[in-house]
Amino acid sequence: MNPFATLTLDTPNGTFTFTGAEVPERIAFGGAQLLDVRKMIGGRRRINAMGADDAPLGWSGLFLYASAVDRARFLDSVRREGLQCTLSWDAFRYSVTVAQFHAEYKYPFRVPYSIQFEVIEDQTATVDSVPAVTPVQALATDLSRMNSLSNCIGDSTLNGLIGSLGTALSAVQAAAQPIANGLKAVTSFVSGVANCADQVVNTVEAAVTAAATPLLAVTSRVQSMITTGENVIANTAGVVAGAPAATNVYNSLAKMNSALQLPELYELRSLCGRMQTNLPLVSTPTSAKTITVGGGNLYAIAAQQYGDAQRWTDIANANGLSDPMLTGINTLIIP
Repeated sequence: MNPFATLTLDTPNGTFTFTGAEVPERIAFGGAQLLDVRKMIGGRRRINAMGADDAPLGWSGLFLYASAVDRARFLDSVRREGLQCTLSWDAFRYSVTVAQFHAEYKYPFRVPYSIQFEVIEDQTATVDSVPAVTPVQALATDLSRMNSLSNCIGDSTLNGLIGSLGTALSAVQAAAQPIANGLKAVTSFVSGVANCADQVVNTVEAAVTAAATPLLAVTSRVQSMITTGENVIANTAGVVAGAPAATNVYNSLAKMNSALQLPELYELRSLCGRMQTNLPLVSTPTSAKTITVGGGNLYAIAAQQYGDAQRWTDIANANGLSDPMLTGINTLIIP
């Protein structure tokens, strides 16, 4: 799984963060749509969509070191108590209950486990438009959504920080115009003008560095508002018998306001995390693909990689080769 994504299970007894070997390589998500299918004369069908039926979420992992048994027992206790929890990673957030938890005790410092959750509610917003494919487009799309959410929340400080971020990202977009399709660095297709290419790349990198500061400020503000909202819901009393009416009204409105804002703040936090990942990709969008081969020739490799043997020269130029025939073990860059 993405090493920059944090997998957490928020329980009434505390937040459990999966680390190291506890984190799976992948988590399958999705499910089915409940359908009412009515077959009619002539083969016609009438289908009514009745709602999403989310599939269980689950994976296997390994608890290590001195706390392995205690960490396994904590999750098993969550299962036994039937606690409603919140499972989140990257842009995903689900209200869940532990349906199954299995662990195998062999050594006190090494406990394999598997866990499965039944989804109560998918708390993430639906994606109703085709996602952007380039880093710059992705940043622009996320900024637009961020502005919409910020306007709904109505926090002047947050609005100001997002405005500063928008200005910085406009500079990034302008600087990144010479980068083809947002996928290849300018140095990969400009020939004979290395100084110009370096200047463009340096300009983009400077703009990206400048944009990182307001993005961090937005992230900090969003996290602060989430913490405040969660504390209000957890610690503010509702209607208290005998308390002044004004106090009861204030407490009720505070809890209601926090409950309404938190889903939008959670989405903002996910947007900030995704933008922090995409921002550095503007100047260096992709890492070069490499393959290791023993002998052979560039014709066959080009045919395999591109479906066109005549493109062997692209591979040769990227690796400083002139002879298409290879000898020994070679690690080749595939541009």
